[in-house]
Amino acid sequence: MINEHGDPTDDPPKFRIRPFVVGDEPFLWDMLYTAVHVRDGDEPPPRSVIEEPNIAHYLVDLGRPGDDVRLAVSDAGERIGAAWCRLMPPDDPGYGYVAPDIPEVSMAVVEEWRGRGVGTRLLLDLLARNPTMSLSVDDENTGAERLYARLGFAVVRTDGTSRTMLRRPGAS
Repeated sequence: MINEHGDPTDDPPKFRIRPFVVGDEPFLWDMLYTAVHVRDGDEPPPRSVIEEPNIAHYLVDLGRPGDDVRLAVSDAGERIGAAWCRLMPPDDPGYGYVAPDIPEVSMAVVEEWRGRGVGTRLLLDLLARNPTMSLSVDDENTGAERLYARLGFAVVRTDGTSRTMLRRPGAS
């Protein structure tokens, strides 16, 4: 962390995890864009990519049965990350789709807060209520894949550069 004078400190980052509230939706769309992996050397896609149906379905009609959304918020009240899971239908599967009764998780943390345990705490919070989840991770996103493996996710399918991972109860 950096103190008010711009000096590094050894203080652990202070943040809390809380449920989604209506005013959080614009931040969730920001996090969905942040969650779109950009391969090394590639230009980020335009923000409009989150309007494409195969990406927008991760947030459209938020609040459906099976949706579970948590945000990480700094002690100063700043939204610093989000994780959510939702059930995807077989006729509109997500990139990490495994089955209609297994929620797929999406997650992103603002850049300045990465590597400080925010993602771990967000996922642990979701896993407490949803012990079986799936996800998709790019093979180049090794930091995220290590986090998922540490929390009990295992690769069940590889499709090009994307890996589908699944976590079942009792894993970790």
